[in-house]
Amino acid sequence: MSRKHQTQWAAQFAVASELCKRGYEVAFTMGNHPEADLMVLSQNKAAFVIDVKGLYKRNPFVISAKASRSDLYYVLAFVPDGGQNEFFILSQEEVRRTSKAELKRLRRSKDYSIPGLSWLCVQRFKDKWDTLPR
Repeated sequence: MSRKHQTQWAAQFAVASELCKRGYEVAFTMGNHPEADLMVLSQNKAAFVIDVKGLYKRNPFVISAKASRSDLYYVLAFVPDGGQNEFFILSQEEVRRTSKAELKRLRRSKDYSIPGLSWLCVQRFKDKWDTLPR
């Protein structure tokens, strides 16, 4: 199994665990390229999906643009081999705005082939679990 594959599975399970601790019901999606990794139901029965992006080193999180959805959220999970996991929680709109700002900062075109968010720019979203529907 590749390191990338292991990291993604570790990230998905870590995010699911954190959500369960917070009272959410979580189901994993299956498939080669799902729209999202987790289907979630809040305590107040709000349904939404989460796209999990996992890293084991402090690199940029690669996030490709998706069609707009009001129920799509992102949890960027840092799952190092040693040490504590870290989570960065963003709405789809926050990902779009932050990615756009990153491209501008790096002087790259809007259609840059590897869009993403740098380690530094996601720090303000650390542990922002309140971003998710209640």
